[in-house]
Amino acid sequence: MRTDILLVLCFVFLSFAVTCFGQNQCSAINQSKEHTYGFHPPALSKAERDLKSKEMDEFWKAVQSSGPAGVECVRQLMAKEATDTYFLFDGASLLANLDKSHGSDRAILDGLERAEMKDVTPDGYVALCLQLSKRNVDIESAARKYLYAPDVTAYLPRHGGYKLDRPQGAILLYGSLEPSLVDHYLIPELSSPNSEVRNTAAFILSMNMTEASFRALSSLTAMPTFSKETREGVAFVRSKRSIPVTKPAKYTRQQMLEKLERLPEIDPNMDETEDKALDNSIYATLTTSDLDALREGRRKMIQGVSNESVEGYEEMSRVLLNLINVLDAYSEYRTH
Repeated sequence: MRTDILLVLCFVFLSFAVTCFGQNQCSAINQSKEHTYGFHPPALSKAERDLKSKEMDEFWKAVQSSGPAGVECVRQLMAKEATDTYFLFDGASLLANLDKSHGSDRAILDGLERAEMKDVTPDGYVALCLQLSKRNVDIESAARKYLYAPDVTAYLPRHGGYKLDRPQGAILLYGSLEPSLVDHYLIPELSSPNSEVRNTAAFILSMNMTEASFRALSSLTAMPTFSKETREGVAFVRSKRSIPVTKPAKYTRQQMLEKLERLPEIDPNMDETEDKALDNSIYATLTTSDLDALREGRRKMIQGVSNESVEGYEEMSRVLLNLINVLDAYSEYRTH
């Protein structure tokens, strides 16, 4: 009996010690947070930004060195935060980098939802969204925030100054989602009072190319409230075209499905001749039942915020449209 009592007392003492230790850690992290944040980046001079960058590095190191307790502390601080919108974004970035367990996914999305777009770089915002999307988190609320933000144009220094504007950013955000979700979220935006949002929604739906996408776009016959560029883009994907197909193809249907499954991996011997052979094999062997596999392969091309991801998605969209033309799929919603 005496031994049992001692064991219970020992357990209680250890639990109390661990709790106190965690509380002390969180208190220190909270003090560091109060010292470091509470600012809006655009309002700072370059010297002030450099100083804050060093302070934020120290905050991140303090959280990282605290392990799981530090992660939990940041989650708590974000949940209680009501005014420091930049901390919400930076805290979300920190959690995305430190917590791979999915335990912080909801907190990261909440940080994105409540951050102010004017405080963050658009490409940084999209990059954080994609980290969540790759964890199979529905990022629609954050994507819609981007869709409606006043100015989201960014230039990517690491990619030759590539211009990432609203349509390209929307390709990355919505293209990372299941195609059915794209329809669900963007078809209502075709009636948005915001002209940029309307045009971007129509643009993304014209690339989504599901039955629901074509049905929605076919109902916009006159499309008087859309830009000339948008009208022309929608008309192009809705128009039946003849695509030359050579048989027998170099690869079988099963081989092509396996290659799609391995995307974004690309065969090392790729050249123009091989590229044409792959395209032709898709058109010659795949069926309407394989359209979803092609869409999923396209979704895998979005690996991050880069021109390569945008162009990879666009290239796979070209192949998808050609296959739809070969199969004459969704003919009731397209012109002949």
